[in-house]
Amino acid sequence: MSAELLRRAAAKMRENADAATRGPWSVAHVDGQGFAVHHGEHDTVSLYSDRPNAEHIASWHPAVALAVADWLDFIAPFCRFGDDDSLHAKHALAVARTYLGES
Repeated sequence: MSAELLRRAAAKMRENADAATRGPWSVAHVDGQGFAVHHGEHDTVSLYSDRPNAEHIASWHPAVALAVADWLDFIAPFCRFGDDDSLHAKHALAVARTYLGES
């Protein structure tokens, strides 16, 4: 069941990344308005009042999400699950559950 959760999270990450505009994304200051996250020369994803939020969003562009999805799929068959979860399994499950919004 836990390996399936990792694969489900990886699939959702890929689905969202494939639907998004390719990265990398960047952050630019917009005078008097805040910080814009760009995914091209002229396209603005959104505008944020503070740079830390903009930088965080820009850092999770599709290539990053796809790399994390690859890791989850790679590690799923090697993780031990149960009362003696391996350290790798615990971390992978934390990422998957957080991404999917599951406890």
